[in-house]
Amino acid sequence: MELRDHYGLALAVIEPAELDRRPWAQVRERIDLVRLPEPPAGLAGELAARGFVVKPSAVTWLAELGADEAAFLGLLERADRQSIRRAQRRAAAAGLREVVADPVTPELLDRFLVLYAARVARMRFGVPFALDYRDTVLNGPDKFFGVFAVAGDGVGGGGADGTDVVGGVLVLERPDIRTAVLRFSAVSAGWRRRSLPRALYTAALRIAREKGYEYATLGDEPNLSGHLTKPGLFVFKAGLGFRPVPAQDFTDPAGTDEADLVLRLGALSDPTLMLGYPASAPGGEHTGAGGRGGRGGGSSPPAAAGGPRQLAVNLVCESPVNTALYAAPSLAPTVLRRPGG
Repeated sequence: MELRDHYGLALAVIEPAELDRRPWAQVRERIDLVRLPEPPAGLAGELAARGFVVKPSAVTWLAELGADEAAFLGLLERADRQSIRRAQRRAAAAGLREVVADPVTPELLDRFLVLYAARVARMRFGVPFALDYRDTVLNGPDKFFGVFAVAGDGVGGGGADGTDVVGGVLVLERPDIRTAVLRFSAVSAGWRRRSLPRALYTAALRIAREKGYEYATLGDEPNLSGHLTKPGLFVFKAGLGFRPVPAQDFTDPAGTDEADLVLRLGALSDPTLMLGYPASAPGGEHTGAGGRGGRGGGSSPPAAAGGPRQLAVNLVCESPVNTALYAAPSLAPTVLRRPGG
């Protein structure tokens, strides 16, 4: 067993041969979470019995763009659709200008990065990854476009972060898998409270659709909400029309599975959310072609193979939780768990 400090999370990484001995229960150090990387398929039943969640280590948030915006929004819950329309009206009433940059210009990108860096600096474990992509966004080889909300002449609450750009999304184009990836985004604090991200993301999806893309994703993220990301983001992303799928089933052929057991919530939120394979289908080999082969390798989106594997929300909690917030047609029934299994 190896003990690691993962951004304030006390993590115990074990091997399959250690499962019976439960070494995490025999040490004096505080341990928040036990992880078995790449669990053998034959251990699925035992892991489930011990309270572990077998899951992809990363998930991709995926949306099928459909024929047009009206059709796309028509598939959302009424409340989610109304939230998007309300955010669009607020932005228009405040005089915000929607600026589509294709290609992204240096002047507009730098104004966005001022906002982005200021927002990331307020995060506990924030790392401003987008700053390292400035040259790539401007000069390739990857192709980006941007959608920005700009406050004119001080209207709309601009200037708080030293820029008139109050929100923006940088979108990576992946024509090899017919997908647009909403790669980096930032919105000022005031406009986040007024739901501007919903309007910006919807605009980015509209441009991607107009450019002929069939799919959009929000990129890949670690499959543990309650640590670096919060469960509330699950509700936000699902409300925009995205669904979580195993990363290795779409964009990351090198992605792997892991089995996690949450022992305590001291360094995690209540609830903490993990997207695991349903008990009837704990991991295993994906038979489809979605995302396999990597960039430029002739890979196809998951729709070509009937879709990625289904996941189920696992909520680890000590307080009552409204499970209806985390239900979605694409997901198996939600599972409630207590810390320690």
